[in-house]
Amino acid sequence: MKPFPNDWSRALAIVAHRDDVEYGAAAAIARWVREGKSVSYVMITSGEQGIEGMDPAVCGPLREKEQIASAARVGVSDVRFLRYPDFVLENSPELRADLVAVMREYQAELIVTLNFRDRWPGGDFANSSDHVNAGSAIVSAAQEAGGVRWVAACTSPVSTHGVDVSAFVHEAVASLQEHQEYLRGLGPDDRSLEMMQEILMHGGVQLGTEAAVVFELIPIGGGTSDGDQPDS
Repeated sequence: MKPFPNDWSRALAIVAHRDDVEYGAAAAIARWVREGKSVSYVMITSGEQGIEGMDPAVCGPLREKEQIASAARVGVSDVRFLRYPDFVLENSPELRADLVAVMREYQAELIVTLNFRDRWPGGDFANSSDHVNAGSAIVSAAQEAGGVRWVAACTSPVSTHGVDVSAFVHEAVASLQEHQEYLRGLGPDDRSLEMMQEILMHGGVQLGTEAAVVFELIPIGGGTSDGDQPDS
């Protein structure tokens, strides 16, 4: 596992759903913000189908509110919602055009997203089609936008790079905890908080630190995957 490159200043986290950032990547974002890097969030859907038994018209705005509070926990104040339909997301020309536009607007060098491979690490669980389609659209848009150097997919089964977040686990936990209604909707036996911490601990084993966020780092334009000027 190589150290993550550190020679960049502007990142844009683009994910399919509210809470996708919080399952791992938020810890790295907390570190990057502390180091003075600019990070903003773009949520493709509102996650309005994400709480069983709740009307999507109620769920969507509620989850947007929770995401804003969650982002604030890691120092991110700029959160944008594209409001594409949840659970039926497609890699469409319209989505790719919208993503190109926001990448150019933010002049992002690094695009952070969630694993978009067919399966999660370990191979036992299939990935959501929303994640797969979002990731494919993001890579295509990054290639078209210009200025993007990497797409970094968190918790990919073919991760290549890691960020030491040993000092930022607390911020990551607090960020996920802000999704209060979502977590409550998962039921009393939900292990989301424990699972997220386990992901960070396993990443630390891979990187050789106490805790780490691991990414599949995809070079786009002018970036390399060799860990130039690595995180230290």
